[in-house]
Amino acid sequence: MSGIDTETPAAAVGRRERNKAEKLLRIKEAAYGLFAEKGYDQATVRDIARRAGVGLGTIFTYASDKRDLLFLIFNDRQDELRRLSFAGIPEDADLLEQLMAAFAPFYRQFAAEPDFTRYLLRELTFYTEGIQAPRFQDGRLSIVTRMRELVEDAVADGRLGTAEDPRLVAEMIFGLYQSELRLWLGGGTPSVEDGLGRLRRVLAILIDGLGPAGEDRRPLTKK
Repeated sequence: MSGIDTETPAAAVGRRERNKAEKLLRIKEAAYGLFAEKGYDQATVRDIARRAGVGLGTIFTYASDKRDLLFLIFNDRQDELRRLSFAGIPEDADLLEQLMAAFAPFYRQFAAEPDFTRYLLRELTFYTEGIQAPRFQDGRLSIVTRMRELVEDAVADGRLGTAEDPRLVAEMIFGLYQSELRLWLGGGTPSVEDGLGRLRRVLAILIDGLGPAGEDRRPLTKK
């Protein structure tokens, strides 16, 4: 009989989910494109909605404001970068080499899109509210947690000698990384080699300072 919807409930749900995924992808692509073309400050949420072919209400389903749109784009990247970072950490290397392996994927990605990353670094200050904020903050927390685990392992097997709270040490490491990112991206075309080279130097200073003093000083690297 004509006019009767014969689509099964499961098929209808599947179609709706595909439509939602397609809209979300269009929003991300529109936001990224306009941020690149106009600059973050000049692009508007209305511009993004128009290019994506969706209403403003649809935009605000996924992002609370324009800043949230930056992190809507970045959160997927952060998940993938964390996966690459954690997978690339060598188990039997010294702590410095482990940290450099962990941070290298981030540097490579940020060098490939420096303007976007500059907007991101500027806007993440006090970024605790917004639809995308919990996911972003959870991602950052998982990185700090992985740093803490590396520090704990290094202390346990004698590569690092410190009685400081491993969590605090991990936060110091992450803080240095963030500071170095801002300096590295401060101007010109960022070089991955130069950025990682300077990061290595500052992390080496920190790690060396955490080692025990005197004759009983334990080596920071495995022999």
